[in-house]
Amino acid sequence: MKFRNFEKYTYIEMDKHRKYLEELKKYVSSTKYLPKYHIYPECGLLNDPNGLSYYNNEYHVFYQWYPFEATHGMKHWAHVKSKDLINWRRDGNILIPNLEYEKNGCYSGNAIEKDGDLYIFYTANYKTPEGKIPKQALAIMNKDGIITKYEKNPIIDGAPEGMSGEIRDPFVFERNGKYFMLLGGKSNDNKGKLILYVSKNLMEWKYKGIVNIPHASFGYMLECPSFCNIDGKDVLIISPMGLEKKKYRYNNEFSSVYMIGNLDVENMIFNIDYTDELDCGFDFYAPQVFYGKDKEPIMFAWFGCGEQDLKSDKDMWKHSLTMPRILSIKDNRLYSEPIKGFKENINLVKAGKSKHISIDENSYMLSVDIKNDNSKTKIIFGREDIWSIEIDFRENLVTFDRSNLDFKISPKFGLERIATFNECDILTLDIFVDNSFIEVYVGNGERTFTARVFNDAREIEFISKSNINYKLYDCSNITSFK
Repeated sequence: MKFRNFEKYTYIEMDKHRKYLEELKKYVSSTKYLPKYHIYPECGLLNDPNGLSYYNNEYHVFYQWYPFEATHGMKHWAHVKSKDLINWRRDGNILIPNLEYEKNGCYSGNAIEKDGDLYIFYTANYKTPEGKIPKQALAIMNKDGIITKYEKNPIIDGAPEGMSGEIRDPFVFERNGKYFMLLGGKSNDNKGKLILYVSKNLMEWKYKGIVNIPHASFGYMLECPSFCNIDGKDVLIISPMGLEKKKYRYNNEFSSVYMIGNLDVENMIFNIDYTDELDCGFDFYAPQVFYGKDKEPIMFAWFGCGEQDLKSDKDMWKHSLTMPRILSIKDNRLYSEPIKGFKENINLVKAGKSKHISIDENSYMLSVDIKNDNSKTKIIFGREDIWSIEIDFRENLVTFDRSNLDFKISPKFGLERIATFNECDILTLDIFVDNSFIEVYVGNGERTFTARVFNDAREIEFISKSNINYKLYDCSNITSFK
């Protein structure tokens, strides 16, 4: 098809753009690198997950979306729904930035249910020649799926004293009979800050202050705060920009961090018991948490990071969301695992102890149990154009290496990622391959690696002295959008 050029801040006008977008979606649907079981855009660019919720007996996932090209542009909120977090339906009720106060896009935020409606909070991106004026906005979705923007938007207009115009990504939650809003921001002296507002009714908000987090660093900007409580412990998730790199941490352009502790909303302090990077891979950012049908904490993240050149860009689509992950706390550490229902919907095709496996489909799950024999095990995917995972039981390290791939993504940030794991007798790896999207769960969710890989590996080789048991599952029967 013939692609059109659009001005960066173009928003969807259905009477003007419907035919072109239908043609573009049809074109994208036949391209090579689309996933099977990850949420991806029909066309254009996807980034942050937004408005995650279990509402009206369905799961709702919104995401940042620029529909016209595989690049960052005017952000809309696309919308998908599901009964089970596996089979998804696209929903035409979306957020379109068509009003003056949001003239540069509907940026990220979350959602919370109240009185039978879903209250959707987002940042209304508003730029001037002098800089951004931060504005936070509200939309309300009823049980018929109709989304109405609040007539008195913006609900927060401007920046608190000492803060720059870079304030965004509201995350609203209820505690002690009040509603609180966390916002990420950058101060006038270029330091990341976590901002707190309070409300009684979700419409009128009062600035409370800056949350003090002793001994924590937020770089020059803090984005996408998210928050939940797991087994009585508060979990704060943030995405800071400009963190100082450490040995095995913060090697991506931008990173996401979790903190386990206690949030005192009245005194505006978060006391940390433990903190760490949330994912050890290359392509993970802007995670958001919500409570599922059974009040379990579920997380999605953007399967991407920063500005990346990808092999699929020419196909007019870009990025996906991660699989939904169930969060838990074990030994004061945050674990994340795939939702249980996923494994119940895939088919076991091979199992054994072979050193070599042939693959028929590029949509599968490989589960591997490796016995600790105080040596190294390497799993190689492909022949010449390869990526690999290495387990070193002597140092308790796992390495994800994509340096031997023909197509290299963001090489200036490094081509391997390394993480530690707890000493164990048998280490389990669950490796999900969904065309070009890879998720690796180490030690039942103790560590995760999220990475894009553009190869067509049909062979897997184990190099090891250890006893290895594997199970190979075919995931091609799962299709997110049928």
